[in-house]
Amino acid sequence: MNFSYTQISQYLRCPRSYRFRYLDGWREKESRASLCFGRCFEKALAAFFEHEDPGAVLFKEWGVYREAPLEYSHGDDWERMLRSEERRVGKECRSRWSPYH
Repeated sequence: MNFSYTQISQYLRCPRSYRFRYLDGWREKESRASLCFGRCFEKALAAFFEHEDPGAVLFKEWGVYREAPLEYSHGDDWERMLRSEERRVGKECRSRWSPYH
């Protein structure tokens, strides 16, 4: 059996929360945009290491949440979060990641 850093820290922080999530299978409600975007980014990163186009994967995965009622923080919205990541990665990804450009 393998344990991730996240699982161990979750258990040390709150054993009951660990049980609910990892043993009982409960999932956190996906209402925070940053959490959803992070999961999309993780899939894009995995695609990169599998020699796939991470930009296409990110846009596809994040596209699922375009009309979802998410809680954004710091004045963010769907487009702004995508553009922010595009800037971080570089100008080249602008033409590859977004069909709007």
